[in-house]
Amino acid sequence: MSISFEQSMFVPRSPEQVFDVIDDFSVTPRWLERCIRVQKHQPGPNEVGDSLSYVYLDGLRNGVMEGKIIARSRAEYLSCRYTGRKMTVQIAFHMRPHGNGTYLTHCIDIVPRGLTRLMAPLIRRTLPGQTSTAMARLRSCLLRSPLHH
Repeated sequence: MSISFEQSMFVPRSPEQVFDVIDDFSVTPRWLERCIRVQKHQPGPNEVGDSLSYVYLDGLRNGVMEGKIIARSRAEYLSCRYTGRKMTVQIAFHMRPHGNGTYLTHCIDIVPRGLTRLMAPLIRRTLPGQTSTAMARLRSCLLRSPLHH
């Protein structure tokens, strides 16, 4: 049972600028509300196959999901898959040049595991609002980023 949602928006920044903000995992907590940090385990530039840990706020305690970068092409797309006790989450961002900016699409696919499957209706109902909030916060981060590149 997979729960999927996608949302798109226009941002008056180049695809390179959009990608660079999304690809910088140190910025993720600024736009993803429950995120405490995304930590990459390998030094150097991000590459497909790099291992990640996503630390998030789960109620009153922290949760951790282990992940990997599964697809990456600068200014075009970035996709990661995270697995935890409760679910597997795949996220993807697709960038398409559009006039003086970028048309950005954020796709999320969640597969609940174990007893979390019972929460699928709640996840399905809350995912659009959570995604809209994240996209609005991401847009604010992008608008605050410098125009050079």
